[in-house]
Amino acid sequence: MNQTRNRIVGVRRLAAYFALGLLVAAPAARAFQFEEGELKGSFDTTLSFGGLYRLKSPDAQYYGRANGGLQNSVNTDDGNLNYDKGWVSSLLKASHDFQLSYHNYGLFVRGYYYTDFKSDSPRRTALSEQAKDRVVQDAELLDMYVYGQFDLGDIPVDLRFGRQVLSLGESTFIPNGNNVVNPVDLSKLRVPGAELKEAFLPVNMLKASIGITPNITIEPFWLLEFRRNELEPSGTYFSTNDFASRGGDQVWLGFGGISDQTGASGTGLGGIVRDKDHEYGNYNQYGISTHYYTDGGLDIGLYYARFHSRSPVISARTPTGPVSSAFVQATASSLGAAQLAPAMIANGYPAAGVPSALTTLLGAALTNVPAAALPPTLQPFYPAAQSIAAGALQLGLLSAAQTGRYFVEYPDNIDMLGASFNTSIGSTGISWQGDVSYKMDVPLQVDDVELLFAALSSLAPQFGASNQIGNYLGQYNKYLPGYRRHDVWTAQSTMTKVFGPTLGSSQLVIVGEVGGVWADLPAKSTLRYDGSGTFTSGSAANMATSGNGTLDATPESAFADDFSWGYQLFARADYNNVFGSVNLSPSIGFVHDVTGNTPLPLGNFIESRKSITVAAEFVYQNTWSLELRYVNYFGAKRYNLLSDRDYAAATIKYSF
Repeated sequence: MNQTRNRIVGVRRLAAYFALGLLVAAPAARAFQFEEGELKGSFDTTLSFGGLYRLKSPDAQYYGRANGGLQNSVNTDDGNLNYDKGWVSSLLKASHDFQLSYHNYGLFVRGYYYTDFKSDSPRRTALSEQAKDRVVQDAELLDMYVYGQFDLGDIPVDLRFGRQVLSLGESTFIPNGNNVVNPVDLSKLRVPGAELKEAFLPVNMLKASIGITPNITIEPFWLLEFRRNELEPSGTYFSTNDFASRGGDQVWLGFGGISDQTGASGTGLGGIVRDKDHEYGNYNQYGISTHYYTDGGLDIGLYYARFHSRSPVISARTPTGPVSSAFVQATASSLGAAQLAPAMIANGYPAAGVPSALTTLLGAALTNVPAAALPPTLQPFYPAAQSIAAGALQLGLLSAAQTGRYFVEYPDNIDMLGASFNTSIGSTGISWQGDVSYKMDVPLQVDDVELLFAALSSLAPQFGASNQIGNYLGQYNKYLPGYRRHDVWTAQSTMTKVFGPTLGSSQLVIVGEVGGVWADLPAKSTLRYDGSGTFTSGSAANMATSGNGTLDATPESAFADDFSWGYQLFARADYNNVFGSVNLSPSIGFVHDVTGNTPLPLGNFIESRKSITVAAEFVYQNTWSLELRYVNYFGAKRYNLLSDRDYAAATIKYSF
């Protein structure tokens, strides 16, 4: 296995060096095209090299208490702590498009390979092999499909088979609308030289476009495989989840007070291991879209799709058995001999009597005997014995909890109905798009703290006293689904205006999109749904009965809401020939999540979260380009887990 791995790494290194050589020699390169009668082909290449620089050191508000921070979780901070202020990415990439056509038939193939010379240098937690495959070094075949265009009588047909991308709806920026066919690789959206064609993951499918009339087109499709949304891998720079993404293998208890490096008191206890992911196969995913084009230039789209969830939800299985009394007693005896016995001797208690005294003290403490029931000579040492007993019981609980499991699920059979439009508003030059979808039985994540308490309630009654999911005392190895299914509406509206020469530019483009999400959720007093940064329970009673009363409960406003909305603005100006044959395109983007928190795993909006992106692209003869980018994340206080990860990036590209 190691030899195979070494050969793969060797091939990837060779590919990376080859790409670097091409980039250096790029001025001599030429686009490759050929034509032999009706057989035509092309091979397009884009080479890029870029770096990403972190502008701030990690803020203590965004990493766990056991790691020296202020956050009540150590389950979201690996990516933050792995990279200090400075360079976090140095990415070399080559992407290729190959197209072959003969008459009305053809083949299209797209792929890329890359190596990042910097991201595999974490300060603290080594990246897993799964994480390395997503961000450090890899080669991936994206699209690969065959197509044919022909007539069935008077009806034109475009048929495509293979791995491809199919876009539904009219949303430009805001996700989770009608465009549900292809999953997204989030790790490809922020890297230097990021391109959307590499972020949308092609899926094997059979798709037809059939012109029923000159004004009506239908597009049925049948998906032949399931692919998931790819979260930022655990421990990578932009990751905010250490346990549900690729490479995450444990979730840590203790609300940030237990180290994810050493466990509770250096024992290694306190983590729950991840079980095998639950996917529901490549079956039963299909749909159809219909477009009606009016003579006035209005495009109306109607959609139906059945698909499996692309985004993960977290579920659990209760521990396999109760807390071991033998483990607790042995732990208490060990701690008593190490901590309490020397103190008793130092305070004048006869050494010969210490062993039996410890047995009496610890036995009483473990069974909650009142101090007054003990001999007067032992009473002064009882508070210390109670503290030791509490620690032993805690370790016993953690030991039993480790036999439980959590796992990631991608629930099946979501149905969607949708509609869209695309038109121009009179002579204003404004393009107007709209997109609305209604999804049935969408799996939404319940608060993971409530799920934790429900799983632990199998071991101790205090965890089932007031959690919202249920009391499972004595119910071992029981599956606890971490989601509930609800109907969800999403809607977006987008306007685009292209101005002529403005402010010295040849043209100015302004795009604005507003969107909202409506979910049929119960009241938060009945069941809370997960929101970003909700690391403690929303109930002070839950925190107190679980022994964590010194930690603040999370305010209800931080959990998922039944309605949330926000908007995005983007502007770009194009300046031609600013330096000889160099064109300049500065741009600015603003994102604002106004009100409400979208239920996870959708996560469209986090109330008051904002970001600004300022960029400039220099293009020489439509071949060379240099992009400079600055991104600032702010707003939403501690619930915006990227607030301290502002960055600047620069990328040079050569296309031929």
